[in-house]
Amino acid sequence: MSDTSAPPPTSPWPAPPRGSLPGSRMVRTLFSRLPLKMAGMALLALVYSLPLALIADVAGDRSRLLDRVREDITASWGGAQVLVGPLLLIPHDSARGKDEAVLLPNVLNVEASLTPQVRYYGMFEAVVYTVDATLRGQFRLQPGTAGVPSGLRWQQLKLRLSAGDLRGIRLETVTVDGQPLSFEPSTRSENTIDADIGAIDPARLAAGVPFEIRLRLNGSESIGFVPAGNQTDIKLTAPWPGPGFYGRFRPVEQRIGDKDFEAHWQVSILSRGFGAMATSADGSREKLLQRLGDSAFGVNLVQPVTPYRGVDRMLKYGLLIIGCTFALYLAFEIAGRTIIHPIQYALSGAAMALFPLLLLAVGEHLGFAPAYAAASALIVIQTSLYTWRATLRPVFAALFGAAIAALFAYLYVLLQAESLSLLGGSLALFVILSALMYATRNIGRRESA
Repeated sequence: MSDTSAPPPTSPWPAPPRGSLPGSRMVRTLFSRLPLKMAGMALLALVYSLPLALIADVAGDRSRLLDRVREDITASWGGAQVLVGPLLLIPHDSARGKDEAVLLPNVLNVEASLTPQVRYYGMFEAVVYTVDATLRGQFRLQPGTAGVPSGLRWQQLKLRLSAGDLRGIRLETVTVDGQPLSFEPSTRSENTIDADIGAIDPARLAAGVPFEIRLRLNGSESIGFVPAGNQTDIKLTAPWPGPGFYGRFRPVEQRIGDKDFEAHWQVSILSRGFGAMATSADGSREKLLQRLGDSAFGVNLVQPVTPYRGVDRMLKYGLLIIGCTFALYLAFEIAGRTIIHPIQYALSGAAMALFPLLLLAVGEHLGFAPAYAAASALIVIQTSLYTWRATLRPVFAALFGAAIAALFAYLYVLLQAESLSLLGGSLALFVILSALMYATRNIGRRESA
């Protein structure tokens, strides 16, 4: 009788894939290395801080280059404009010989139509515009008005107008009390022009002297006004879809369409907070002009968001993305009983560190939103395929891709809602920590098993 041994029974379960270990040996191996692996992840995160900092420097350099290019584009056209005036200058006698008083208009109505255009230099762009404006109103100075100096010289009056950059100004008509005037450059400032009015009867000024100025002015980036009148009324229209209102006074009426906007401001002497007349004799004129300039308001011609600010804010979340990648891999090792090599951790982290650079490079050509979608899609596909080949678990790859895609989508929302970034980032860290706590809840029991 021959002694034959039966073949060992075959297991109905498939053999574990490469990179995994069976049973308790896997658990002991994993958890004996866990402290060392977590220390390695922390070290890798610190190492990746260097490329993130270098990318931040690149983004800063590109942003400064954009600013220089915009300055070059607008240098021959005209800079940001703020219309100041018109003001009435009245010389008067004083204890030191001769001084000058300034009188603001009693009423100032401005109707302005702005025509913007985008100019390009390579892949960079800048917004320039031409504004056609009509300034109407009246000067009025009644006898007995507080603050009026004595010894006013009614035969030597001047009209003054200022702007941010007068290189591109063209005056069509200028009249005061029906008489045409001619402006000349002022000796006091390159951005100020004066016109000699001559003599005005004080009685006529007490009743109100009308004026009208029609002008065309070239500028860029923004257009502003000051509440020069005791009652200021300004209407502005432009075929531009994204106005950004700035200044102390907001429009009382506004309409913003898909392709244009209209804005209407009304400011009274009470709301602007300062009077209508001052003199150089006591220094009040300089204070008045300073307060007038500080009260400017208007519109920034907001361009589509450049990628540089978005990339700068995205870099603040760089270590968070890398940390989430490491946390997912660690969770796969703990929950899925698989081993992921430190080099695979490092390469996946490097891919996440590359994301801001991709976002910057693509964003300069496509804009921030399309670049964000393209760069995040590339990184998600790349790292998901790599996770699949590293773990040989399609489920892990799918979970990894879904989690990273959700993280990118969540961060995009945070980047758009700047006021919620602190809250959103804190909640993200809380969720990640909670997930890690859940994944490691059985570490002690598994080690003792």
